[in-house]
Amino acid sequence: MPRRVKRADRGDAVPAAPDDPSARAGIPPALSAGLRAGSLRVQEMHHAIAGKTFRALERVPGVAAPAAIVEAVHDTITKGVYGAVRHGGAALLSLAGRADSFAAGSPRAASRSELAWRSALSGVLGDSLLAAGNPLAVTMGFHANGRVLPLTRESLRGLQPHVAVFIHGLACDEHSWQRTPEVWRGAADVDLGCSYGERLESELGLSAIYLRYNSGLAVEDNGRELVEQLARLLDAAPHIQELSLVGHSMGGLVARSACEQASVADHAWIQRVRVLVCIGTPHRGAPLEKLGQLATLALGLSNVTQPLAHIAETRSRGIKDLRHGLPAEEPALDIPLRLIAGSLSGGGRSAGLAGAMLGDGLVMPGSAADHARTGDVQRVELRGLGHMALLNHPRVYAVLRPWLQAPRTR
Repeated sequence: MPRRVKRADRGDAVPAAPDDPSARAGIPPALSAGLRAGSLRVQEMHHAIAGKTFRALERVPGVAAPAAIVEAVHDTITKGVYGAVRHGGAALLSLAGRADSFAAGSPRAASRSELAWRSALSGVLGDSLLAAGNPLAVTMGFHANGRVLPLTRESLRGLQPHVAVFIHGLACDEHSWQRTPEVWRGAADVDLGCSYGERLESELGLSAIYLRYNSGLAVEDNGRELVEQLARLLDAAPHIQELSLVGHSMGGLVARSACEQASVADHAWIQRVRVLVCIGTPHRGAPLEKLGQLATLALGLSNVTQPLAHIAETRSRGIKDLRHGLPAEEPALDIPLRLIAGSLSGGGRSAGLAGAMLGDGLVMPGSAADHARTGDVQRVELRGLGHMALLNHPRVYAVLRPWLQAPRTR
């Protein structure tokens, strides 16, 4: 049996480089670690696949010795290549970190594209960013008219007695409520504005404010923080008599979680909630995250795909919370609950079946309608509207407006 050439180490832990440029930039922990871990997982999978090939060649007479030599060369080269990828990626993160720090210290406001990038990053890695103390972690706060709304008496003095709080979904921010305004073209009263908040302010005389939050955190944690934020809001603005909460997708889960926690703790603001509206919210879970969990389990069954399972498992806690939605044993709420479900299917005989199979593309109608919930609940299904279209569409507004206009029943 020919003597085997010693192979280069595989799957070695990759220690932080002593002069890691991402560390010098202040971005390091989450993004740099994510890049290094991700490239390491790909490297491990590469070696697992190559290893199976070389093991097979070792059993072929006359080929074992040359195969061992080729394997050693292969391992050395690929280890160097992946190391270069990690170092080069860290350098790019260094540049990103400095650019972000410059933007943070600059008097100019961040652009919508910059906010969208950070919001998307928040949805995927938000919990890791926060745990690492990374400045890219999103902080919860209210916004109005494109600016942060400080919770002081002076800044809140202009709010109306009825305030509608809009809560975005996963990997989004407050600007998501202004998307696709072209669907309003042709409306006779388009001058009122092309977002739900603008039109509600014009037609009902209420004030619309928008919550920005770290959607990568657990729904329960965001709900707990929202409880405190709303308490501070009403402490600083006691003239606010009514709150309407409007959540899209994960935002509906956060709003419901906040209301449940506030009810248990008997927070005063819960008595001022006029209505809770959930739009395209996966109350009983989203199928894509359920499939994601199954895929993670399946990838973990083989040593070839286990590195990919490690990558899949690093998705944020917020994403994982979408697997099951709200807990089945959630306490009953003494709040009017209004639910809107979207469906990609249109009319016709097959619409019901197609809607049940496709939902709005991300959330099934049964989950959005939460038929298990009893009490003061109203449900509407809007066919022909996908998940993101629900954020800003005249048909949704036609349902939303009367719900927020209806007299308070508690």
